[in-house]
Amino acid sequence: MKRKKLNIGVVGIGYLGKYHLEKFINNKQCDTKWVVDTNLDNIDLNGHDSIQKSSNYKEILNDIDAISLVTPTKMHFKIAKFFLENKKHVLIEKPMTETVAQAKKLVDLAKKNKVILQVGHLERFNPVMKRLTKEISDPLFIEVHRLAKFNPRSTDVNVIFDLMIHDIDIVTTLMKKNIKNVSAFGKKIITTSTDIANVRLEFSGGSVANLTASRISQKNERKIRVFEKDKYYSVDFMNSNIKKYIKNSKASKELFGFKEFKYDKTDALKDEINNFILSCLGKEKPLVDGKQGKAAVETATLISKLL
Repeated sequence: MKRKKLNIGVVGIGYLGKYHLEKFINNKQCDTKWVVDTNLDNIDLNGHDSIQKSSNYKEILNDIDAISLVTPTKMHFKIAKFFLENKKHVLIEKPMTETVAQAKKLVDLAKKNKVILQVGHLERFNPVMKRLTKEISDPLFIEVHRLAKFNPRSTDVNVIFDLMIHDIDIVTTLMKKNIKNVSAFGKKIITTSTDIANVRLEFSGGSVANLTASRISQKNERKIRVFEKDKYYSVDFMNSNIKKYIKNSKASKELFGFKEFKYDKTDALKDEINNFILSCLGKEKPLVDGKQGKAAVETATLISKLL
């Protein structure tokens, strides 16, 4: 018999954790039972007095069915492993883990204990990504630019694990091919790890993706262009916009015809968390499961070793 509601614990109430907590509180298919942070002063429940606080994640085990894990990356493996071993569902923020071995262990634990392991690659819930996955069948070349203003909270990892990992996931999802070769260039500008990088991924069959990521930009930008035979797509993830260019017949004066798809901005985190809850309740499947999260960590690790 499927349960009607899921009991939730949110572990890590920093900048992003506060948003996770808000979405879970407002989702009617779950009850938020616990919030956990090493600094209890971080926790503001805004009048939700039935939610309990703790600085020890192990304390909440018997009161919850699932957790949302929003701690710094270095804590992901230890905490996720504890809950998966105890047969609890886990939504884990990206990057999934620090190492491939850690990611593999978590995937194996989730499979063994028949629980959901979902990874927070938020861009997958962007409506333009949903359109692209339906439209694109055989990309020949993909070009990606992800630029962000500096944010000191993300410097526990390099720019590959911080920003580019989103695009690694997007590109491999669209390509549906194995990576055959990787080249990478990056520099440390204002932190002790790589802040700006350019990466070339070569896939089986000859397709190529060129990815640029910077966390020291003066603007925020998330754009990709995808080229297929006789057409290409220019995509703005920030503004939920796709421009599709299709090669015209020889009789036309213009080389390309043009279509534009504009989408209302959606709440991707709300959609991601709803997908997680419904997956735990047996009503859906995770859009980004542990295996896909592990694959992104594998590629990000390979790139990082070249920098």
